[in-house]
Amino acid sequence: MLLLLNFLRGFLKALTSQAAPWQVAIGAFLGTLLGFLPLMPSSYGPSPLGFGLLVLAIFINCHFGSVLLFLALGKGLSFLLAPLALSLGQTCEGLARWSADVPFLHASLWSHTGFLGLTILGFIAAPLIAIGMAWFTNWFRCMVATKLAERKKLMKTGKLAGNFFVFRTLVWFLGL
Repeated sequence: MLLLLNFLRGFLKALTSQAAPWQVAIGAFLGTLLGFLPLMPSSYGPSPLGFGLLVLAIFINCHFGSVLLFLALGKGLSFLLAPLALSLGQTCEGLARWSADVPFLHASLWSHTGFLGLTILGFIAAPLIAIGMAWFTNWFRCMVATKLAERKKLMKTGKLAGNFFVFRTLVWFLGL
C-alpha cells in the first residue's frame, strides 16, 4: 500500500513540477518504451537499444522522474501483454529472422519473437501515452493546481472555513 501511495505521489509531483508539459511527455515516452524493451536480459548482457534509450533519457532535457515512473508502468504493462506480444512477434517472424543477421538488432533481442512483439507494442503504446500525459499535465496545471493554489491562499488569510488538516495533507501530497 505504501508503494502504491509513493507511486501516486511521484506521479503527482511530475504533474506539479517546474518541467514543461513536453518534458514530462518525453519522459513518459522514453519510460514507456524502456518498460517494454529488455534492458538487462539474464545471459546476454545489456540490450544496446534499451541501454541507448536510457542514456538518451539521462542526457536530454526531459523529466527523469517521469522516465522512471513510466518505466515501472511500462514493465508492468509488458508483463500483462506478454501473450499478445508473443503472438504479434510470431506473426512478424520474417522480421525476427532478418534481425538475427543485423548485430545491433540481434543484441537487442529482436530475433526472439517475444521481445520483438514487446518492442512493437512499446512503439505503439509509447506515443499514445506521451500524448495523453502531455494533455493531462496541461489540464491538471490549468484546472486543478490553480484551484488548489487559490484555496491555499484563502486558507492562509482565514476567509475559508474547512478542515485545515485534510487540506494541508492534500497540499503536501500534491507537492504544492
